[in-house]
Amino acid sequence: MRGHLGGQPPKVDLEAERALGEILINASRDGMIDAAHDLSEGGLAAALVESSLRYGVGARIALQDMMDRDGVDLFTALFSESQGRAVVGVPRSEEVRFTDMCTARGFAHARIGVVDAASGALEINGVESLSLDALREAHEGTLPKYFG
Repeated sequence: MRGHLGGQPPKVDLEAERALGEILINASRDGMIDAAHDLSEGGLAAALVESSLRYGVGARIALQDMMDRDGVDLFTALFSESQGRAVVGVPRSEEVRFTDMCTARGFAHARIGVVDAASGALEINGVESLSLDALREAHEGTLPKYFG
């Protein structure tokens, strides 16, 4: 169960959620993206791990530009569960169209890395490189290990 301590509960920006939904629907329909994953549960770190494992591909990720733009540290960049955000796989041939669509709608976006199918690892600058095999073992084996 997730919650918050004291004060008012965080507000959901419904306009940002709608804009993100429209972008993802239009980009998918127009063949501009290969994959998408929301960042609301587990943040960017969980989305990158789950996406890499699902498709069996590694990735090279650099977050410094995004961290500078948003004024956040590495931990926040990786684990923030704020709403209205997603990581998307955009083919190089569609990068300009996708960027233009986001810009035209005033939706913040940043290129954070590339898929690296040959590497077999998730490499995030500032974080130890993680092999897909080790990630799969931790992702799929932890609960059975402790709960049978």
